[in-house]
Amino acid sequence: MPNTVFHQASGTLWLQQRPVQLLVLGVTLLLGLAMGLGGLKLAVPLALVPLAVLFMGLVVVRPQVGLWFGLVFSFLAAGLTRYLAIPWGLLLDVVLVTAVVGWGIHQLLTQDWRVVHNGALLLSGLWFGFVFLELFNPESPGPVAWFYAMRGGGFYTIIGFLLTFTYLRDPKYLGWFLETVFVLSVLGAWWALRQKLLGTDAAEDYWLYVEGHHDEHVLHGVLRTFSFYSDAGQFGASQIMVTLMGSILLLGPFSKKRKLWYLLVIVFTLLGFLYSGARGALAVPVAGGLLYMLLSRNFKVLFVGLVIMVASYGMLKYTYVLHSFQPVARLRTALAPDNPSLLARLRNQVTLGDYLASRPFGGGIGSAGYWGERFNPDSLLAQTPTDSYYVRIWAETGLVGLALHLFVLGYFLGKGSAIAWQIRHPRLRAQVLAIMAAYCGVLLANYGNQVFLQFPTGVMMAVALPLVFLAPYYDEQLRNEKNHSR
Repeated sequence: MPNTVFHQASGTLWLQQRPVQLLVLGVTLLLGLAMGLGGLKLAVPLALVPLAVLFMGLVVVRPQVGLWFGLVFSFLAAGLTRYLAIPWGLLLDVVLVTAVVGWGIHQLLTQDWRVVHNGALLLSGLWFGFVFLELFNPESPGPVAWFYAMRGGGFYTIIGFLLTFTYLRDPKYLGWFLETVFVLSVLGAWWALRQKLLGTDAAEDYWLYVEGHHDEHVLHGVLRTFSFYSDAGQFGASQIMVTLMGSILLLGPFSKKRKLWYLLVIVFTLLGFLYSGARGALAVPVAGGLLYMLLSRNFKVLFVGLVIMVASYGMLKYTYVLHSFQPVARLRTALAPDNPSLLARLRNQVTLGDYLASRPFGGGIGSAGYWGERFNPDSLLAQTPTDSYYVRIWAETGLVGLALHLFVLGYFLGKGSAIAWQIRHPRLRAQVLAIMAAYCGVLLANYGNQVFLQFPTGVMMAVALPLVFLAPYYDEQLRNEKNHSR
């Protein structure tokens, strides 16, 4: 007896029914009319609506797709805004929230909550809970400012941790992550070299000279390249972070072909860093390199690395070697004790300290920095540059928030370093060391810039850190696979 399922209307058979045909025809006519009246600007978004619906459905079914999309898009979002004035950041938010909805549905169906029994995830949730409570801070500039500012300050971290711990539980995903970051970083370096050698295009010129970013990106007639990142500071910090990661992997137990790729990554991203003129990013290789040398358990590497660091510092501090090369000359100014930028930052911190002395929970999320200038421009916090990531956290959440946040970041550093120390698989160990060195470098660079709050570094670390915490699980899998192959 034939299965009755095959007699039901399904798939393309639905199109043979008159109501469905009329509905499709009506929607098509409405879309055509809207496109005719609105022109290309309306036609393109409307034409993409069906694809967007399909993509969102895929993200609900497979939330890891939303996570990978978020990682890639965090590199491109800032650059896209220069060519098409669309709130690309909000688009990323929609995709990530959709992924969390898919995660929630999956968890309700499976009732498997083991993933949330994780110290790192619980601490990231604790920090985001504090960020949420800041919405009720009497000094807060309001829910709209809070919404925009809290995304980089905790929203992306908790979502990245949640999705990574749940779906990236295979060792191959750590390699996928590194390769994705490397490819996009090399592309960013190539874009920066295009800006340096061929000049900026019309959209970039508009961003520089009409939107008012030339003061910080064109110094004495020399362009600080920013690629398709938010600014030169973020670009430089991200590039030197990848240079550090590539250098560590170059020393690891990988094939000659793989090492050649890492060498290419190092060359491109180092040039990207140099042409960005990001002086504060020098902290990344210093702090990250020291952590790597300590965790490598190789005294020869530690000795050679310290010699190279001291020699590099001495060259910049006490000589004029390569001073005719403008990027090196700019880096040299970062070591000057009378650096005007450093002195201005110290004065601003004194001002903030006086203001926050009676505000242990700060001025509220969104009260300082860019969002403070936009939503509460007349306030002292908005008018006083924070510059540093930690100063920004201090201004918005007070000493209580800063202490809690430093505790969480310190836990990630300590726990991740302990994991890197114990990993046995040589290639996995090299990958974990590369990520932890990059994270340590970013922690120090955060003092000079708000690296953690911006794309792509914030999203990168929201995926990279849980991958490190999953490394013991990866290590066990790889050892079991090796034993079974014998």
